[in-house]
Amino acid sequence: MRENKRRIFTVIALIFALLAAGCTNNAGGAVTDAGLPAAETEQPGPTVSYMTEESTESTAPITFAETEKTKRTAYSETEPELATTTAGASSETEDGGEISTVSGVPNVPISEFTSSTPLNLAEVGKTDASSSSAGSSSSQSSDSSGTPADTSSSSSEQTPLETEGVLNADTAPASSASYAERPYSYRSLTEKQLYIYDAVIAAAEKHEEKINFPSDMDITSDDYCGVYQIIYDDEPTMFYIDTKMQYAVNSTTRKLANATVFYKYNGSETAEMQEKIDAEVDNILAMITPDMTDYDKVKLFNDVLASTVAYDETAPNCRDIYGVFVDKKAICGGYSKAFSYLCGKVGIETAAVTGDADGQPHMWNKVKIDGKWYNVDVTYAVASSSGESYVRYDYFCVTDDMLSESRTVYEQTYEYPEAVSGDCGYFLKNGLIAESLEEVKQLLTEELIKASETGSIPVQIKCADKNVYEDAVYYLFDSSQKHALNILEDAYSKAEIKYDRTVVNYNLDATSMVIKLFPAYED
Repeated sequence: MRENKRRIFTVIALIFALLAAGCTNNAGGAVTDAGLPAAETEQPGPTVSYMTEESTESTAPITFAETEKTKRTAYSETEPELATTTAGASSETEDGGEISTVSGVPNVPISEFTSSTPLNLAEVGKTDASSSSAGSSSSQSSDSSGTPADTSSSSSEQTPLETEGVLNADTAPASSASYAERPYSYRSLTEKQLYIYDAVIAAAEKHEEKINFPSDMDITSDDYCGVYQIIYDDEPTMFYIDTKMQYAVNSTTRKLANATVFYKYNGSETAEMQEKIDAEVDNILAMITPDMTDYDKVKLFNDVLASTVAYDETAPNCRDIYGVFVDKKAICGGYSKAFSYLCGKVGIETAAVTGDADGQPHMWNKVKIDGKWYNVDVTYAVASSSGESYVRYDYFCVTDDMLSESRTVYEQTYEYPEAVSGDCGYFLKNGLIAESLEEVKQLLTEELIKASETGSIPVQIKCADKNVYEDAVYYLFDSSQKHALNILEDAYSKAEIKYDRTVVNYNLDATSMVIKLFPAYED
C-alpha cells in the first residue's frame, strides 16, 4: 500500500510541482484559478477538481494522472537586464577630458529593467530642456585635472545649486527621505559609495542633469555604475530616473569627473505623478489604527497590494511605484518596490531581493518585524478564482530555508539579512498548521465551517512537514481515495451558507505545503 502510494505521489509531484517564479512565473500573480477536472472522469457522480493558480488557460477534462504541469504566465522577460547600457563609444572633449559611455558595466544581476542606448555626452548640452531624457540644457565639461570647468553664463557668485542643471557633489544637500525610508542596501555602502548615492539622489530630487565629482574622491566609473545600479534596483522613490547614463572620466587620472542623469519625465510631469502617488499612499496609511503592531501593518500592506493591484506585464509603469499606486498594474519589481515604499513610511525596515525563482528572474522582499527578518513575496499573494480575488499567504513571512527549494538569490556587494524565524508566518499566527493527517482533516473541517459564515474562499491550511503533506494529498485527492468529499460532508450540516457537496475544487503548493479548498457555494 505504501509503495503504491509513493508511486502515485511521484505522479502528483510531477503534476503539481509549482514553479515559484515571481515575475516570469507568479504563483498567484493576478491569474485565474481555472478548475480542471482532475481526479474524476465518470459522469454522473462526485468530482474532485484541481484549481490552478498559475495558468490563465483552462483545459479540457482529463484524468488526474494525465494532468500536465500548469504553465505560469505572469512574466515574459527571458533574462535580466542592467539599468545601464553597454553600448556607445568614447570621444574627447575640447579640454581633453575623456567622455565615456558605459563600456564595462559591473556584473550586478537585476530582475527587470530595460536598457537603452544613451545620448552622446558631447551632445547633452544641446538637448532641449523640456526633453524627458535630461533634466536641464546646461552643460559642464571636465578639464585635465578633473575639476569641472563651468561653461554656463551663471554668475560666479552663485552657489553650485543655483547654477541651473548642475549639482556639485561636494556641496550636495541631504536627501529629503529619512534613513528608515532608504533601502537596506544603503546601510551597507562604503563611505565613497554613500557619497555617490547621496549625490545622485540629491540631483534626481531636483531634476538636475549633471553631477560634478571632486578629484580627491578618487571615484572610478565602476564605483558610479555599481551605485547607480543599486539605486535603480532598490530605491522605490526614483521611479522617474532612466535606465541609461553617461559619465566623463579624466584622461590623466582616469577618475570620474562628472556624470549625467537622465529622466523618463520632465520635472513638472514627475511632480504631478508624485502627487498622485502620495494621495494613494495616504489612503493606505489611513487604514492603520493605533493598536496595530508592525506585523499587522506588514500584513495590511501585503493584503492591499495583492487585492487591489492587477498583475500586468504589459502596463507601461509595471516596474515602479507609480504603476502600483496609480495605474494599479504591476509585476514583481513594482510590487516589491511599493511594499518597501509603504514599510519605509512607517519605519519598518525592508530589503529588496533579486534572484531566480525556478530559473526565472524575480524580485521579492525581506522585512524586519520585532527584530527578526522574514521573506514576503507580494507577487505570490495575488490570486483569483472564477473572478473572485483572494490573498494567498503561502509566501508571507517565510524563511530562507522554505524558499531555498525553488529559488536562488543573486550575489550582491552586500549580504542580505538571514530569515530563519517562522514566528510571523500567517499559518502559525492563525493556528492553521497541521502536525498530522488527523489534524489536516480537523482543520479543514473547522475552516470550512468558518468560511461558510461569509461565503469566503479559499479554505487554506499548511502542513507541518513533507510527510504530513504527502499523506494528506494522497488521502484527500487521489482518485482511489477522494476523502476530500468526506470533509465537505462532515462540515455541511454546520455550514451557514450551503455548498455543493459533490464537487471538490482544490489547489496544492508542494513548496509551501499549503492545501486549499474552494467550496462551490449555492446561490
